[in-house]
Amino acid sequence: MNASSTDTTSIAPPMVDIDALDVSDKWKSCFKAIRALGGPAMPLQKTLPKEQRKELLKQATPGVGSFVLAFVFGFFYYVAKGMWKKGLVLLAIVIPIIVVLSTILYMIGGEALANATRFIGGVIFGMMAPRDFYAKKVLGDDGWLPVKIW
Repeated sequence: MNASSTDTTSIAPPMVDIDALDVSDKWKSCFKAIRALGGPAMPLQKTLPKEQRKELLKQATPGVGSFVLAFVFGFFYYVAKGMWKKGLVLLAIVIPIIVVLSTILYMIGGEALANATRFIGGVIFGMMAPRDFYAKKVLGDDGWLPVKIW
C-alpha cells in the first residue's frame, strides 16, 4: 500500500465549504478554526505564533453549552447529532473503564473517588463531541472510530 493512497483517505475534502453546512454560525466558526489548526488532531497548533494559536484555540471550542449537553446526555447527544456509531463505541469504551476504576478505588477505600468516576464518561463525551462533529460534517467521516489518526 503506498503512502499516497493512505493520505487521500485521511485528509479533509479540499472543497468543503464550511459556510454552506447546515450547522449554526458558532459551529461554523469552530470548524473554520479546527481547519486552520490542521484538522481534528490540530497538528499546526505548535507551529503557529502564540497569539494566533490562542485565538484559534478559543474559536475551536464551540462553547460551554455544547460541552454541557454532551457531558450530560453523552450517547444521546451523539445520536441527536447523527453520530450514533461513534457514540456506541465511546459508550463501549467508557463503561468498562468506569466499572474497573470505580471497583479498584472502592476496594482500596476511596469511596468518594469511586463515586466521582461516574463523571468520566461525561467528560470524555464532552471533550470528543466537537472533534467528532467536525469529522462528520467537514470530513464526511461517519464511521465507527471516535479516535482516528488523521
